Amino acid sequence: MKLSAHALRSLQELDDFGREAVESMVKQHIRACHLNGFQPENIERVYQEAIEIIRLEGIPEEPAFVPSKYEPTRRYEQYRSPRAL
Repeated sequence: MKLSAHALRSLQELDDFGREAVESMVKQHIRACHLNGFQPENIERVYQEAIEIIRLEGIPEEPAFVPSKYEPTRRYEQYRSPRAL
């Protein structure tokens, strides 16, 4: 995979933790593309967006929320009219 000089320079301006976070985001994107049955089209754009995210939001401190398979993901409360109360 070949990146443009601008993307390489932007990536090199990040510290080691930032570069690792960018690589992790890009790998997650590629893995998601493969799981959905298609090839990622523009990897350079994915790198640029990951670099922007790291610059604007910082390095994510904890992994994304993964719901437990034993907990319901949705709850539907029973509706009670104001008259019933």
